Amino acid sequence: MLNQNDITLQRIEIQEKYYSVIQHEALLADTTNIIGEVGRGSGKTTHMFAPRMVRVSFDMPRSIILLAAPTYTFIMDTIVPGIVSYLAQHYERGIYFEYGKEPPKHFRRPYTAVANWKHTISFAWGTVVQFISLDRPESGIGKNAVHIFVDEMLRMSENEFVERILPTLRENREIFGHSHYFGGITCFSSTPNFENDHDWWLKYAENVNKEATEQIKYVSYCILKAEGKMAQAQQKLQLCLSDPDNAKKEFGAFSLDPIITRCKTEIDEQSTFIKKWSKRLLQKRKEDAGRWYYLKGSSFSNLAVLSLDYFKRVLAGSRSNFDKFKLSILSIRPAKVKEMFFARFAKKHIYKDSYTYKDGFDEQTIAGEYKRTSADLKYCDSTKPLILGFDPGNFMSCIVLQEKQNICRILKDFCVWTPRQHFEMAAEINEFFKPHKNKHIKLYYDRAANQRHEKYANNSKGKTDATILKRELEDLGWRVELMNVAQRTIEHWEHFLLFDVLLSERDKRAPKLRFCQFECERLISCIYMSPIKREKGSGIQLDKSSEVKLDYEDQQWWSTQLPSSLMYAIFGMYEKFKPSNMDETPALGGL
Repeated sequence: MLNQNDITLQRIEIQEKYYSVIQHEALLADTTNIIGEVGRGSGKTTHMFAPRMVRVSFDMPRSIILLAAPTYTFIMDTIVPGIVSYLAQHYERGIYFEYGKEPPKHFRRPYTAVANWKHTISFAWGTVVQFISLDRPESGIGKNAVHIFVDEMLRMSENEFVERILPTLRENREIFGHSHYFGGITCFSSTPNFENDHDWWLKYAENVNKEATEQIKYVSYCILKAEGKMAQAQQKLQLCLSDPDNAKKEFGAFSLDPIITRCKTEIDEQSTFIKKWSKRLLQKRKEDAGRWYYLKGSSFSNLAVLSLDYFKRVLAGSRSNFDKFKLSILSIRPAKVKEMFFARFAKKHIYKDSYTYKDGFDEQTIAGEYKRTSADLKYCDSTKPLILGFDPGNFMSCIVLQEKQNICRILKDFCVWTPRQHFEMAAEINEFFKPHKNKHIKLYYDRAANQRHEKYANNSKGKTDATILKRELEDLGWRVELMNVAQRTIEHWEHFLLFDVLLSERDKRAPKLRFCQFECERLISCIYMSPIKREKGSGIQLDKSSEVKLDYEDQQWWSTQLPSSLMYAIFGMYEKFKPSNMDETPALGGL
C-alpha cells in the first residue's frame, strides 16, 4: 500500500503562479461550503473547482466525494474534461490519479467499496470521486459521501437538490470528522437568467458571516506566506547540502555554515507559526460562523489572463443587446422583458428528464467516442414522423417537434448562418436523427419560403427555400412533405393569441407544449428575448429588431430567429385552437 506521506516530491521546486482576485478568495476562504456565482472565463474549473477537489480529497483520504450535475451528459461533456485536463497538467495519470477505470494496485482503496470504476476519478491516497446526476436517479442510490461538488446550480430545482443530492452526505463522522471539509458542498454556477433558470441557491449568500470569513482569509494568507518562506529556506538549504560549490557561487559566500544555520532557523520559525495558526484556522473554519463563503465575480476578475481585447470583442459582438454582455460577462441579471411575445411561457413548460442512457453509453463516453443522437432522447418516438418548423434566410433555423398523448414536445433546435445554408442544415438534422426509423418529415414554414428568388435561378435543387431544403433532406434519405405550399400571410397577433391559449393550457382539447431544457437551450433563451412591439393600427407585433442588430453568432441565443421557426410549426399544427371570434387585427389593449 502507498502511504500518504510517500506522496511527496524529492526535490523542492518553487513556481510563480498567477491567481485572480476571485481565485485568491476561493483559495484563502476554503470554507466547508463554497457557493460560486462566476462569469464566463473566470477560471472556475482550472483555478477553483478542480484544485479544491484535490484539497478535499487529500484532506480526507479513502473517502467518497460526489460530483453532481443536472444530467450525465453535462458531466461527461462539460465538467469532467476540464477537471481531467487540470489533473493531467499537475499530476501524472496512473501514478497520482486515474479516470474511468480501476486504478493501479499501488492506489489505496476507499473505505466504501466501489463496484463500478467507469465513471470515477480516483486518487492515489484512496479518495474516489463518483458521478451522479438528476436524470439518472440510480446513480445516487446508496452513495455515502463526505463532500459534494455541483456545477450549474441554475439547472437544479431546490427540491431536487435537497431531496436527491444532499441526503448523500452521510459518511462516517468518526473517520472523517477531523476535516473541516466534512459534510460540505462546493457549488458553482453562472448567473441565472430569467424564469427558466433556478435562482433559489442565491440565498446561500445570507449564510455568510463576513467578519468570520475575513478573519479566515487573513490567517490563511499569513499561513500561505509562511509556507512560501519556509519553502524558500528549504530550497536554499537543499542546494547548500546537495551542491555546496554551486551554492557558494550563487550566494557569494566563502562558508555555507551561516547560511545553513539561518535556513534551519527560518524553517523552524515558520514551521512553528504554521502549526500554531493552522490549528486555530481549522477550529475557526469548523465553527458555524466560518462554514460558508459566497463567491460572486464577473469575467473581469480574470482580466490579466483574458486581456481587455477579449472583452472588447465580446462587447462588440453583443452590440445593442447589452443584456447578453451583462449576464455572461458581468454576472448581472438583466431586467426581464416587460412585455414578452410568449407572455405565458414558464418553468412548467420545460422538461429536464431529456435522456435515456442505453447500453454502451458509459464505455463510449469514457473513451471520448460518444456523439449524442436522437436515440438518446427519452421522448423521441423513432416510429413517428418528425415535424420541423423552418425559418429561411441568411440565418437559417429549424425546430423539431413530435406530438404524443396530447403533449407536443419540442425536441431539438438547429441553426446555421451564411455561408452555411440548406445543405449544412440538412446535414446537421440528418446526423442527429440518423437513428430515427421513420424517415418522414412534415415541414412547416412561412410564406416567404415559397417565394422564388433570383439567387436560386441556377440552383438545381430548387428555386425556393422550402424546395431546396426538401431536396437536400431527400438526398440524405428522408421523405419530406411540404405543409405550407399555399401559405397565406399569418399576422403576428394571430401567433400571439394562439400561444396565449396553448401556454396558458386553458383549452383542455389543445396539447401541452413542453420544451427540452438541454437540446433547446438556445430556443428557450430566445423566447425570453422576444419582446412585443406596438404600432398604431397593427395591434401586437413581434419586435424582430434583434435579427438586424446582432451578429449571426449572437442571434442563436438572443434574437427572435429560433422562435420564428417554432411559430410556423405550431401555427400549422394547431391553428384551430386560435380564438375564432377574432378575425381582424385586435387592439389587445391592456396586454
